[in-house]
Amino acid sequence: MTDKKRKLSKIFDYFCDEDPFAGGLSCCSGCPLELTLRFIAKVLGRKDMVITGTPSCSNPVVMGQNVGAWHTLTAYGTLLTSAAANATGLSRYYRKSGQDATVVCFNGDGCAADIGFQTLSGAAERSEHFIYICYDNEGYMNTGVQRSSTTPIGAKTSTTPVGAMRRGKSTRRKNLPLLMAMHRIPFAATATLSHLEDFAKKLLKAKEKKNEGLAYIHVFCPCPTGWGVPTNLSIELCRSAVRTNYFPLWEAEEGMFRLTHEVKKPKPISEYTKLINKFSHLREDELEQIQEEVNFEYDFLHYLTEYRK
Repeated sequence: MTDKKRKLSKIFDYFCDEDPFAGGLSCCSGCPLELTLRFIAKVLGRKDMVITGTPSCSNPVVMGQNVGAWHTLTAYGTLLTSAAANATGLSRYYRKSGQDATVVCFNGDGCAADIGFQTLSGAAERSEHFIYICYDNEGYMNTGVQRSSTTPIGAKTSTTPVGAMRRGKSTRRKNLPLLMAMHRIPFAATATLSHLEDFAKKLLKAKEKKNEGLAYIHVFCPCPTGWGVPTNLSIELCRSAVRTNYFPLWEAEEGMFRLTHEVKKPKPISEYTKLINKFSHLREDELEQIQEEVNFEYDFLHYLTEYRK
């Protein structure tokens, strides 16, 4: 076996089940959300997995449409405001009945960072036993590409337009994975589809750690439709986000951080933003501001990785 084939086969070694989703789904062309769902199910396994979802891009896929389902998982629908609360109830029921179920709360950044953050933070503080996965497409893509609190500064959305009076979003993005790690939960991590082995390892660790309390994974998930990029660039955007330190890959156990993929020579942020239409209006000084934000967040993260008890 060649080195190339051996490297590729590593990913398949993490699969413990068949793909439970139908061949054709309602996701937009090129949407990483669909690939993320399929990957999660194949790594965690469908036998004991219970997935919950809210009104979002993922809702038609997770909940089905009309009278049909698009997968063979056990699924439960909930509201944006109570996503983590419902996952809490499910987790407690299964634990009390002696069933070792893996409850996965799967939501976008609008729910995780904004509308449903209160119940998510509460579940973390109480050490509830489930996995919360946020797929971050940096906005409310399902309802018209509005800004969310994870939308980066300078980004163009329907509620942060570019014109005579505005230059896109004027405020910084919320660093939700860092906020969750600061709850000192058993496990918090970032992941994306360009680094599948890293993602798979974190899913398995989350499954193990959810027996101790909440496990949280924040997945960088570009939206070709809302961001204005060709549908064949989704994975390249993920890769570029990592290479520029726009989205560094790390994990934290009980608040102790470590990088899981360190970029020795990060690319300038312009290598990332030039691929995306929502940043096409940016001037040089505005790109410098985004670069400063990226540098600050990465330097702060790196500082956290150097702390030892």
